[in-house]
Amino acid sequence: MRVRHKQPTLVSMWMLDVFCCALGCVTLLFLLNSRMATESAKANRTALLDLENTDKKLAAALAALDSTKLKLTSEQAERGKLAAALTELEGVRLKLVDEAKQLADQLKLARTEKDETGRKLAVARDEAKAAQERLDATQLDLAAIEKKAGATAKELATARAEMTDADLLLKKRQRDIETLTKKDASTAAQVDGLQRLVRTKDDERLAMEARVSTAQKELTDLEARLRATQKALDAKLDEARAAAKGMAEELAAAKAGMAKAGEELGTARAQIKDLTRKVDDANVTIIDLQGDKAKLADKYNKFQKDSESRFAGVAMTGKRVVFLVDMSGSMGKRDLQTLDSTKWPLVIETVCKVMRSIPTLEQYQVIVFSSSARWLFDSGEWRTFAGERSVEDARTALLKVKPVDDTNVFAAFEKAFALRPNGLDTIYLFSDGLPTSGPGLTPAQERANPPLSETEQGTILGKHVRDTLDRSWNRPAVGQPKVRINAVGFYFESVEVGAFLWALARDNDGSFVGMSKP
Repeated sequence: MRVRHKQPTLVSMWMLDVFCCALGCVTLLFLLNSRMATESAKANRTALLDLENTDKKLAAALAALDSTKLKLTSEQAERGKLAAALTELEGVRLKLVDEAKQLADQLKLARTEKDETGRKLAVARDEAKAAQERLDATQLDLAAIEKKAGATAKELATARAEMTDADLLLKKRQRDIETLTKKDASTAAQVDGLQRLVRTKDDERLAMEARVSTAQKELTDLEARLRATQKALDAKLDEARAAAKGMAEELAAAKAGMAKAGEELGTARAQIKDLTRKVDDANVTIIDLQGDKAKLADKYNKFQKDSESRFAGVAMTGKRVVFLVDMSGSMGKRDLQTLDSTKWPLVIETVCKVMRSIPTLEQYQVIVFSSSARWLFDSGEWRTFAGERSVEDARTALLKVKPVDDTNVFAAFEKAFALRPNGLDTIYLFSDGLPTSGPGLTPAQERANPPLSETEQGTILGKHVRDTLDRSWNRPAVGQPKVRINAVGFYFESVEVGAFLWALARDNDGSFVGMSKP
């Protein structure tokens, strides 16, 4: 029989497939991680480049800001230089205007001299013409005389002398004419030179005015830029001034406060002086009062002990008070099966003690309730509290009441809060159990099968009373402070009863005390 070697079970084809799959997954994960690392590195490099670009932009912005500041400083300096140049140009322009005015005056004078010389030249020419005419006439006369054979030598000599004089006068006039002509030419040349100088000065003045206009335009541009910069600086300066103004106002207020504090300090010192004197006077009487104080302290401690033992720590407060007294059937029983003729009188005495112990009581009213609620006195108007007489009235009226029926706490509070608009500030509730009637159950709860237990029903009704107090009756209102509700429980055995009365008092800023069975 041939021995067959069985292939090891640890390594098989499906195990190889598993290893290959695992290797492929590892390779895929490696590639994915490599790709993610590459992308992350690329993103980091991009972020670094963006950060570097942002740093460069920030550096450029800061450099631009510095350049702008330097440029603004240079522009201000340049503006000063331009203003100085403008002032200098204005001086040159005024000087040129003065020189032009002087040249115009010289031109006017030269023209006047030219006109005068022309006039003299015309006169000289007229005189030369007259002399020429006279010479011509003399020559004619001389010819006539020469023609006259019978003229004498003396007349001829005289005529020749006159001709010589006329010739000399003519030459003199010609020389004067030549001199005047030269002078006129010199004057004309001088006038032409003055006109050219005036035109040159006018050209220089126009060029200077063009330069002044250009400088003025540049100055206007610089002033506009300076105004824009000045506006920004003024805005910052206004902010600084506002801050400085606020600080100045605070400083003024502090100074006023210091002055007022100084006055108050002086007043306080005077008061301290007076008070010191009064204290010295009062110290004399303190010793006498200490003995009285010890006696009053003893009386107060005795009164406080009596008060605490009587009302179990419930704060007796209220000016306009309503006493809610439960007169349901349970208020005449020790338990559900046992009647107790002493319970109702004890409840009445407790009501009387509470009424008697409220030091601030001014007006009161009493509501008794069972399955419904009614006023014990009249139709619900406030009654003035008259001390023991009012207490006796309440005792007498309550002794006529017989406990009967269910406990409708809702109806009692609804009637009591009708007096809230008339100043109701405190309610004292005297009861021995949970509500057993009144609104608060849903139709489903009323038809529940099996019916709800008395405890379950009382818990639901009690919660409805508390919710209604919070939402409606005792909701805080303007001009109507919250009504304080104190609760006194009698002979309760269940935790639910105590919890309801305690929660009712706590929700309405009041106190709760439970009276144990005797």
